[in-house]
Amino acid sequence: MSPSLFCTLALGALVIPSTILAIPAPATFDSHVTGNAAAVVERSVKVRASAIKILVGNDDGWAEANVRQLYADAQQAGNDAVLCAGAKDGSGSSSLDIAFPGTVSGAEYGSIPDGAPQAGFNQTDPRLNYFNGTPVAAIKYGIEELTKKFWNGAKPDIVLSGPNVGSNLGAITLASGTVGVATYAVGQGVPAIAFSGGNDERQPWTALQPGDVSHLYSQLAMTITKQVTSSAPFLPKGVSLNVNFPKPSANCSKAEDFKYVHTTIYPLVPAIQCNGSVNGSAKSFKTPAEADVIASGECLVSISAMGSSKFDVDEATQTTVINKLKPILSCADVKDHILYAIFPLDTKLGRRDDLEGGVVEAVKDSVDSV
Repeated sequence: MSPSLFCTLALGALVIPSTILAIPAPATFDSHVTGNAAAVVERSVKVRASAIKILVGNDDGWAEANVRQLYADAQQAGNDAVLCAGAKDGSGSSSLDIAFPGTVSGAEYGSIPDGAPQAGFNQTDPRLNYFNGTPVAAIKYGIEELTKKFWNGAKPDIVLSGPNVGSNLGAITLASGTVGVATYAVGQGVPAIAFSGGNDERQPWTALQPGDVSHLYSQLAMTITKQVTSSAPFLPKGVSLNVNFPKPSANCSKAEDFKYVHTTIYPLVPAIQCNGSVNGSAKSFKTPAEADVIASGECLVSISAMGSSKFDVDEATQTTVINKLKPILSCADVKDHILYAIFPLDTKLGRRDDLEGGVVEAVKDSVDSV
């Protein structure tokens, strides 16, 4: 860990809740569309009462392709989805809750003009919202403010975070803003899933193409979401899921190529064995660490049950999660790499550059604004 990252993490106690800052009225922004924004909002609120209320966030920013595609697919599946994410990339900001006061400057992909208010939405789709703050501050704004606008103050049924640009595995989860969004939601009594993908190439929502990696990750995410929300309770109280997708390859390019595996965040954690078969003979498989599954090079999606502390849950809670996911789970026999599984820094899996740069930038923006 570099000195700069150590110092900025030590500033984790520097929390500037948005509730104590003056938050201007939300702005609308769509440089290509004009019209009556209020009427669009009114139409947007009229959604089936029986639909699942999904709040979508991330740490890569509201204009990133992955999160826009997940939002679109959640809506397409008949859910009542709302997106709220940062105006800028907030990778590596962990659970920092910092609202940047003042107006927006230097928004991601030029998606918001300089000088725009702290919070706003897209005029063509008011369910696409930004908040100028860390990822946790953005999802907090969504839970505390946007729920009044769209759901009469009712909490989301579930929060989906990501898919992150780059994996979040092992100890990397502690610094991940994507994971921070999920654990914050759980702390507010809302079940949550953090999704991350091994593909680390960023692209704006305007670059989305049918069948690209954002579509693939979103399809995989929606398969898991559909299973989690198939019955109540969605997840045990205080539990979120940390889900990682591998980087696509020639053999792993379509959603049907993938299998879903129950994993642990850390190796050597007491875990439930997976009962499967080899050549028709019954066999029990040890639960693998998520980093080992992603490093296997196979078409495997890792799913770890995570407590509010961002560590693995106990065996009893794992059993509950496994039973919920059983219809989609498979066993996997992968090689152990204990040290790598704890702290996978030797490749882009952990996006180490993002982790350091994201935390530094988040703290710097907050200090400069106060």
